[in-house]
Amino acid sequence: MTSKHHTEKTSAAGTIVGFDFQYYYFLYKLLILKKGETIGFEVLDDVHTQLNNDHQVLIQIKHSIQKKSNGTTANLTELDPDLWKTMYNWSAVITDKNDGRESQIDQRKFVEKTTFILASNKSFTSSNTFLSKISDFQVGQIDFEKMSNHLKTLHASTKSEEIKSHIGLVISLDESVLSEFLRNIKSELNVANIIDQCKTALEEKDVNPREIDNLFNQLDSVVRQDIFKNFSDNKKLIYSFEERSRKFRRYFDIANNPDLKIRKFEGGLPDRIEEQTFIKQLLDIEDINLSEQEIIQNYTRYRIMLESNLSNWVAEGQLTSEEIGIFEDDIFRQWETEYRSSYRGKGNPDEYIDIAHNILKAMRSKALSISGQTLLSDMSHGSLYSLSNRPVIGWLKDWKEKYK
Repeated sequence: MTSKHHTEKTSAAGTIVGFDFQYYYFLYKLLILKKGETIGFEVLDDVHTQLNNDHQVLIQIKHSIQKKSNGTTANLTELDPDLWKTMYNWSAVITDKNDGRESQIDQRKFVEKTTFILASNKSFTSSNTFLSKISDFQVGQIDFEKMSNHLKTLHASTKSEEIKSHIGLVISLDESVLSEFLRNIKSELNVANIIDQCKTALEEKDVNPREIDNLFNQLDSVVRQDIFKNFSDNKKLIYSFEERSRKFRRYFDIANNPDLKIRKFEGGLPDRIEEQTFIKQLLDIEDINLSEQEIIQNYTRYRIMLESNLSNWVAEGQLTSEEIGIFEDDIFRQWETEYRSSYRGKGNPDEYIDIAHNILKAMRSKALSISGQTLLSDMSHGSLYSLSNRPVIGWLKDWKEKYK
């Protein structure tokens, strides 16, 4: 067998993906939270929910990166450490004296109002007799004695001292408490593609399908920041239904708004930005000079922001290429009207720079729109810079000869 390198042994990959699995499971449960319920992350359990009938759900989440020979995730076996660590944790919670559950009466009251869920990406296997017997016990196919005997058999058969200790705590529970505990255990196994489940939850809320990925990314960021802030301040992270609605409502409104979503340009600028055709045009009419590098950079951002948004809108199906053609044709007609009327009867070249600057000023003052939506000024100006960069429009009388 090939030995692992030291870096492989110390890699935190499994821990990181395990935490992310827990987090996205929490996010999924948060998205489907119902009115009157609350949900917590790392408060009462890995994840917990409080229902509106004074019932609570404690969820232990286990993730594995182990694979079977066919490439699927490993099974949850009957003596799986994840299974018995979970059972141990719950048993310790049930008998927690520091939480006022020293007596069997208090322990039973706690168990009666609690559902215990083990959620994992591991798969169920029919060889996991313990889980099968729990199901049989819950529907009355076997009695408590048979269930208890099976636990004792597992306790005697395991060679792992840790698992033996974990099973031992479960067995030590009062019979009435253990019986109710076993009745309230559920498993959610083979939880795969948890991110897709989050997106499906958004789809089931009638979110515009084209906006699901963007909305998911926004909500993901909001919740992750909440976790970081709360944990940094040593605070508990609990959302009520109302709190979730308050935090998320605006993002849902934006996602379901038919208006085009404008994204700021945050990428890098091209090299030698002063050599862009639209910049040369602006330099030649003395709208800017080479010393105004910040302005040149901003104008370049406006152009790229306009072009990248147009490209995204077409790619995401929010606009058609025909609609963009109509948008650019409309700008061209408005420019053509200004250009022709401004130069009509003007034959003195000494006037051309002033005329060109007035044309630019008139076009910048126009409120341009696309598909019925008025653009912000930087996007409107960006459309002028984009067209004059190709160039399709210009400002000087002889712009075609100079720049085409």
